[in-house]
Amino acid sequence: MTDDDAHLVSSGVDAAKRKLLESMPDALKRRLVGPYNRVLTAKGNRAYRNRQQSLPKRTPSADAPDHVVCVVVDALRADVVTAEDSPFLADRLWGDLVTPAPWTFPAVTSLVTGEYPHEHGSIRQSDESDTGATDLVIPPKLPDDRETLPDVFGSAGYETYGGFAFHMPFFALGGRFATHALYDDAPADTLVDDYLDWADAQSGKTFSYLHLADLHEPVDPPAPYWGRYEVDASIPNLKTWDYTETAEAGPDGRRYRTNRKQLYRAALAFVDDELGRLFYNLKERLDGDVALVVTGDHGEAFWEHTAFDAAHFADSRPAYCVDHGGTPYESLTRVPLAVDGFDFALPDGGTPSLIDLTPSLLDGAGLDEALETTGTSLVSGVPTDRVTLVESARYGHEKKAAYFDGWKLTVSKGDDQSVGFALPAEEPTTLPEVVERRLTEALPAWPNGEHADVRVSGMAQQRLEDLGYV
Repeated sequence: MTDDDAHLVSSGVDAAKRKLLESMPDALKRRLVGPYNRVLTAKGNRAYRNRQQSLPKRTPSADAPDHVVCVVVDALRADVVTAEDSPFLADRLWGDLVTPAPWTFPAVTSLVTGEYPHEHGSIRQSDESDTGATDLVIPPKLPDDRETLPDVFGSAGYETYGGFAFHMPFFALGGRFATHALYDDAPADTLVDDYLDWADAQSGKTFSYLHLADLHEPVDPPAPYWGRYEVDASIPNLKTWDYTETAEAGPDGRRYRTNRKQLYRAALAFVDDELGRLFYNLKERLDGDVALVVTGDHGEAFWEHTAFDAAHFADSRPAYCVDHGGTPYESLTRVPLAVDGFDFALPDGGTPSLIDLTPSLLDGAGLDEALETTGTSLVSGVPTDRVTLVESARYGHEKKAAYFDGWKLTVSKGDDQSVGFALPAEEPTTLPEVVERRLTEALPAWPNGEHADVRVSGMAQQRLEDLGYV
């Protein structure tokens, strides 16, 4: 059978699966999700155990935290953390990080490897303009034998746990924890309750990763939070996205956008309350000290540069400076970092990145030599001369960004665009020649289609489409 024949067969099977799923009643689909998730998590638990058998045994430092908890709040942008909406996070706010990718799969892979997407390989594989528009593809997953952050903690005697509110981060990180918990777009309180039950049963050191989805569409915090922020629930499509293609949306569009932003704030307030409940319960229930970090995998755009984006960059949805996965504006690339229990240096050096989190957590546990990373430990600080990168846009042509010394360069070869920005205002500008040359030279290679993206089908496709991924 030729490759073309195999592709036709595979496409036919996928189409048949899709037709079968579409024909099922919604109630039946929901009943199938639980068994589907249990199969995935059992497979992930087994993969982790197999990998641990080949890893060297490590010893953390005497002052390493007994319990390390890393929480990723999907679509959490840096500038929304305030004492009013999120006092728990605001009280522990260290500063901002730049995500290495504007959507989940490559970003969380970078988080646990300490590498950029072009280095670890979980990156888009083509530069076609229709990427992500009509079918559901994801980057290649890390090889099974690749060691990551939770693997290192596991080899140092920590029991590891990964809780995922929805499927996309699990597709990237499944198999990286001794125990996986996978949900079908579950709210933060469900993840927190189940995680606390797991933590109660542990007698030794633990490393945990929780990925919360409450800020990701469909956004639907509990009713009291809708009321607290006076969100008009009668507006259509408020939980997802609308008015995504134009800067001037008229009175109805302005009303929609105002309420959509309020809904995001309401969801953040709910998440913040749950993070506080999580932390204080862990401090009471667990023996030993608890170290916590909270960040986002990427931010969320709310029409900040819609007209500019539409004029300069293709978006296959289309959604111009809306949602995430598109052009790497600051609303997408800047995520907060809240810390309790780790002693990180003040953020006054170079531009910190999400790839710095793995070396920082390992450094804080005395395991800093376990992994080779591109990122640098925040315990000692970021070099002032470092160029920080963003890549692997999900929609439209590939778009990359490079940061240095208050300047930013965004480049899309497919769109034939190279735009400089002055930060923090993110005003388009002509960069100093020496800065533009340095940032251009720092950009990694563009995807060339040599390898294929991974096509998602069947039950997985159904779950992700419900979350707006196509």
